[in-house]
Amino acid sequence: MTEDEFLRELAVAITRQEDITNAAARDVLYELALRIYALLLRDLPATRFERYLRWPELRRQIMVWLMEANDLLRESLFSRLIATETLILPPIQRYYRLPDGALQPRPVTEVLDATRVVGSSMAQLFTPRPPRGLTPFALQLLQLLERSVIGTFFNDPTTAEVAQKVVGTRTSAGRDFPVVTKGTVANAWAERYRSISAAALWATVTPAQTRAAQVLAAATNQPIPPDGAAAAQIRQWRWNAVLDPRTCPVCRPLHNTVAPTPQAFPGGPPPLHPSCRCIVLPEFV
Repeated sequence: MTEDEFLRELAVAITRQEDITNAAARDVLYELALRIYALLLRDLPATRFERYLRWPELRRQIMVWLMEANDLLRESLFSRLIATETLILPPIQRYYRLPDGALQPRPVTEVLDATRVVGSSMAQLFTPRPPRGLTPFALQLLQLLERSVIGTFFNDPTTAEVAQKVVGTRTSAGRDFPVVTKGTVANAWAERYRSISAAALWATVTPAQTRAAQVLAAATNQPIPPDGAAAAQIRQWRWNAVLDPRTCPVCRPLHNTVAPTPQAFPGGPPPLHPSCRCIVLPEFV
């Protein structure tokens, strides 16, 4: 199996799951934003002072909805994460010349604890924490919403203008329809979840490659170094970035560079940031 074939199979497996996850997340977040939009239009008082006094009451209702959305997004992302690991194992086995079944999917708890996104494990990101009882992900959404909505109170806008900070509107045939547009809280939520899901899915690649190297080293009776690379079989590792207009200035110069181990690259192995699409591939002796 060539490097190009490996990359193509891997990209197809991961992208397939990422697209499904994004669609599910978009539906959940859009429904959440529409609920909040309707709540603000219906219940937010007309004067600036009354709006500010009423906000804590509205926030309590919004926190309930945030946790409902958090649970739906968690289940969607976790199931896709497990499915993605299962999908990427066959191409990794073929690339490392391992027999079918040499790599087994990890237990769900291990995948969630080992997959880290922006400093937190996937399990921690969607687990409630005291004192508010919100998850880190839901708390981010609440803080984003509060900054946007409360910030408009001091400009004395209308209730409709406050609501449009959550979800935008489009006028057609004299009627206003809610839409997710850039600059709204709904759009920021969708983008944040997309970044989390992309980073989590790509973070399953490096552990699978390390496990494959360990199996290969054990099969050839070679000692397994701490980083998991089979020193007697793997000459070096090559960085592969997806080069397109979305490639970041950190990852672009790393493309096609080599290092003795994945940890030896500047900043360590990918993902280097949320939504990082890079992977490292072994080159054999």
